[in-house]
Amino acid sequence: MNRNTLRLLGILGVLLIAWNTAACQPRILARGNIPDVNSLSMIVAGAHTREDVEEMIGSPSTVTLFGDRVWYYISETIEKKTFKKPEVSDRKIIAIDFDARGLVENIRRYDMRHGRIVEMVARKTPTPGKEASAIEKLIGGIGDLSE
Repeated sequence: MNRNTLRLLGILGVLLIAWNTAACQPRILARGNIPDVNSLSMIVAGAHTREDVEEMIGSPSTVTLFGDRVWYYISETIEKKTFKKPEVSDRKIIAIDFDARGLVENIRRYDMRHGRIVEMVARKTPTPGKEASAIEKLIGGIGDLSE
């Protein structure tokens, strides 16, 4: 082999090693909306309204289903490694409770330590109306006699 071929093989080898190393590094994905600590610390219970909170830290990720008594700011960090299932490495939830007048009542903070695994139920809920009654089967079969 001549000198240029060896040099080219060396460059290709270095590139292959760099590519392989980069492919094994986890990709970090950040999702959601968590306000910064300074802005959050400026919110005072009993003094600030929903409008004040939205102006200070932005709109919430979600609110309670019935009414808007609790606002949630949710974020999570996901690590995605090559050939592996993505894993949640960090999760933060800020819950801001409002009283009936719309003033901040309480601020709660949650992280991965507060989470719990919920087992899914395998059974199915029966849905009425899916099965035809005897009369529907009899009437529905009349059109099938044309064969």
